[in-house]
Amino acid sequence: MKFRLTLTLAAFAALAAGCGPGVEPALDRATVVAPHASVRLKDTSTSRTIRVLEPGDRVEVLERQDHWYKIRLGDMQGWMEESTILTNATRVRIEELAAVSQDQTSQNTAILRAEANFRIEPSRSGPIIRKLSSGTRVEVIERTSLPRPGSDRLMDTWIKVRPSPAEAGWLLANAVDFDVPAEIAQYTEGYTYTAVKALNQVQDTLAGPIPWYVVGERKPGSDATLDFTGIRVFTWNSRKHRYETAFRAKGLHGVYPLEVGQDGVNPKFRIYEISEDGKKNAREFVMNGVVVREVKNNDT
Repeated sequence: MKFRLTLTLAAFAALAAGCGPGVEPALDRATVVAPHASVRLKDTSTSRTIRVLEPGDRVEVLERQDHWYKIRLGDMQGWMEESTILTNATRVRIEELAAVSQDQTSQNTAILRAEANFRIEPSRSGPIIRKLSSGTRVEVIERTSLPRPGSDRLMDTWIKVRPSPAEAGWLLANAVDFDVPAEIAQYTEGYTYTAVKALNQVQDTLAGPIPWYVVGERKPGSDATLDFTGIRVFTWNSRKHRYETAFRAKGLHGVYPLEVGQDGVNPKFRIYEISEDGKKNAREFVMNGVVVREVKNNDT
């Protein structure tokens, strides 16, 4: 009888404990990535800061609301902005994106003109990897235009970038300025150089080694879905010690990537255009000296 009573009391105690206030289970865990990151009382940037955390601090994730995470650190609970922490689930997606982007070749580099959200996908509501600071230099590897949420006619242009060789993600294109090599900057004529590739290098008796360039130039106000609307080849006149345009094609429906290579000793480059039926067609060009010739399908 005494044995049965002991079991009954133990069962009652366990039931009572289960009915009492329990610990809220964590959905994920995260690492703080932003300096002086605020833990706030509510999920708003105007809410009171109850604690400040530093990079490397670890927290538990309890809930997500838009761009805010409800977190727990010991007995403290509060809200943190998505850009200030990196969850384990987000870290896995970042690693996967970096892996699939590894073989994409850089089209140009660009510099952030202002702080911007670096995202896993091209979406204003997509997960934020972190904020990139103004002045950060990135490699540009892809570009896409998508309808802006809540608008019937506006488009958002996104670029896929690499701030470092081990990561990749998306930025709004209006957050960056594309680089132009200083030696050809005077020839841009208001075009954006969305792709810049070195084709060749020659030796000048006064200036030393000089690169030739092929660039993808984009006319302002062009179709948002096009990565470039023209191609221009810059070669060096060693007698006059200046750059000259060896080839230029306008009115293109160009899309990434712009590729360069060699045909024996001759530089070559390949562009891609989108046809009216939406197909992506390659066009290849070979240089013989400063003369650029398009390679036709029946060329041998």
